[in-house]
Amino acid sequence: MKLPETLTLAAAVGFLILWIAEYQRTTFADSYWLLMLCLAFLLLFQFIRNRRIERSKEVSPTIKQMAADRQKKKKK
Repeated sequence: MKLPETLTLAAAVGFLILWIAEYQRTTFADSYWLLMLCLAFLLLFQFIRNRRIERSKEVSPTIKQMAADRQKKKKK
C-alpha cells in the first residue's frame, strides 16, 4: 500500500471515529456530514488503489522481466 492510500484510509477511519463520537453527543442529522466525509475518503481510497493496480497492469511482461533480472543482479 502506497502513502496516498494509507493517508486516505487513515482519514476515513478518523472521520468514522469522529462521527461515532459526535453521533453519541448530538443527533444523526447534526453528525451526518462526518459520515459523508468518511464515505468520501473511502471512495477516494478505492479510486487511488484501483488506478495504481491498473497502471501496474499496463507494464509489458518483458519490462517486468527486465526489472526482475536487474533486482537479481543487484542482490548478487
